[in-house]
Amino acid sequence: MPKVRVGDIEMYYVEQGSGEPLVLIMGFSGDHTAWAFQMAEFAQRYRVIAFDNRGAGQTDQPDAPYTIPQMAGDTAGLMDRLGIERAHVLGVSMGGMIAQELALAHPGRVLSLQLHCTHPGNDGYMTALGDAWGTVRASLPLEQAQRTIFLWLFGHTTYNERPEFVEAILAGALANPYPQSLAGFRGQSAAVQAFSTRDRLPRITAPTLVSVADEDVLVPARFAREIAARIPGAELATIARAGHVYFWEMPEEFNRMCLEFLARHPK
Repeated sequence: MPKVRVGDIEMYYVEQGSGEPLVLIMGFSGDHTAWAFQMAEFAQRYRVIAFDNRGAGQTDQPDAPYTIPQMAGDTAGLMDRLGIERAHVLGVSMGGMIAQELALAHPGRVLSLQLHCTHPGNDGYMTALGDAWGTVRASLPLEQAQRTIFLWLFGHTTYNERPEFVEAILAGALANPYPQSLAGFRGQSAAVQAFSTRDRLPRITAPTLVSVADEDVLVPARFAREIAARIPGAELATIARAGHVYFWEMPEEFNRMCLEFLARHPK
């Protein structure tokens, strides 16, 4: 799969399907493979572009702090390189933060906006959680760090009813031949810690869907409610019996929700 030069980095991306462009933006530490439950289904109706953010996967992982506006610029730059003037934009977690900044900086380029399991800026809880994750990642062996962080990612229903599913996702993460470096982890962490769109959200003009899962302890539902209240006309949806990674835990319901929203907002 191809890499392209975007600003100061080489970005890795994958593309599948045809039709209206749909740009998928993954969250903290994730790469394009984290869209495994979405790509094929979305590509039946759209030209789907997924990529590795700065600091993850096969995209460059500079040893420096990053910012969310910088990563939104990376996304816009990739769209330029692929000849995409306007696209539907869908982000999860940190990817939802990037999507917010993209919609604010380039409103004419966003056909519709989806913000899943994300927030508009840190509070004391999120700042402390980010610091704790940094300690876990820096001080524990990779598998133990992943197991610890997974406690914030999956809902209690998934842990109780499908422990084998959690283990399969963990095994896949540990087998990834392009793991996130500590430099990439720290760079993305700095970006998340400094991020805030809270006071600017009313400027977003794209049709917007906001969603959250009812068992998300990483980014609790109060943030989704706040985002939806601040963006004019935004829709709010809740997924039951899942945690932060409900796009893995409940892919059929997640995909249906996303595609139904896209169908209501064609180019």
